[in-house]
Amino acid sequence: MSPKVLFGLVLASVLLVVGIDGVGWTQPKIKLDEIAVRYPEGYTRVLAADIALLLSDEALDEIVMTFLEAARHPLNGIRQAIELLRLDAQKLPWVAHGAGPNLSSFSLLEGAPFDKTFGALQRLKAAAGAPGSPYKHWEKVEIAGIPVIFTGGVFGPIPIEWAYIPLATQLWFGTEIGLGGPPNRDRLRASVELVIQRLRDQVGGFRELEAAQAVPGGSIAFVRLTDPAKDKPVEANEEAMSYAVFFEGTTARVRFSIRFVTDEAAQGALTNLLEGKSSYLAQDLYRAELIEHTIVGRVLTFEVRTDLRGIAGLLILTMPS
Repeated sequence: MSPKVLFGLVLASVLLVVGIDGVGWTQPKIKLDEIAVRYPEGYTRVLAADIALLLSDEALDEIVMTFLEAARHPLNGIRQAIELLRLDAQKLPWVAHGAGPNLSSFSLLEGAPFDKTFGALQRLKAAAGAPGSPYKHWEKVEIAGIPVIFTGGVFGPIPIEWAYIPLATQLWFGTEIGLGGPPNRDRLRASVELVIQRLRDQVGGFRELEAAQAVPGGSIAFVRLTDPAKDKPVEANEEAMSYAVFFEGTTARVRFSIRFVTDEAAQGALTNLLEGKSSYLAQDLYRAELIEHTIVGRVLTFEVRTDLRGIAGLLILTMPS
């Protein structure tokens, strides 16, 4: 084999491993199905993100994360948790957030070391009940041999309750917010127990792995079991949707995969796309331009291009606070 051919093969293998976009960013390869399956059955939406990239890139931090902060988005809640616990975001391979009907939302920080998180949570104990502190209580319990810390209080006018599950190399934390009433502590406790049952493989995992597998890679990835009455954007007779975001400078490509109830529903959604009538091209803060599409039976796959504000809008639409 000639040196030139050998060099070409080596270079190709390197590019396949790391991935390179238009501005030289190494594109992380989020394996959404491997992340989503950590959530127990009952959770219907999971968002995964490379938080290190979002916080280290100036444009992504100033545009995407600033929008998410104003909207009180779960990714901003993860950022606040990282700051509160004094974790190094650059050492976290990825973070995730899951939600489902009648369950407390739960975030997951992969790569969070137990000594750091548990130590920081222990320090919160001193704040509970201190004069002027918003934290009003702190309790440590064990559930199935796993330590869980419940804490909360009133932050501004809003009562909030958290449950933290620190593990060897990851941290789970659930949240309940009281809007017009006290936070639902019973639901938080029940959701903690469900997460722990999943950790111990006593219950099944997130059920929509087929949709999660359809969008490998990207810096942000999302999957949901669609609820047509609540979810946005949405097309008629949609069953499940997933997407992956690939940043390219000040723009981004978004690869969507949508499964419909029937082949005809998928064809109808494609017609809406091609005619510019789809909510996947324009809704609220989100605007996008269709790049390419394919359709196989009930599954419609397509890519769009949008700017960074569009990505923030898409995140707010698909995983609201």
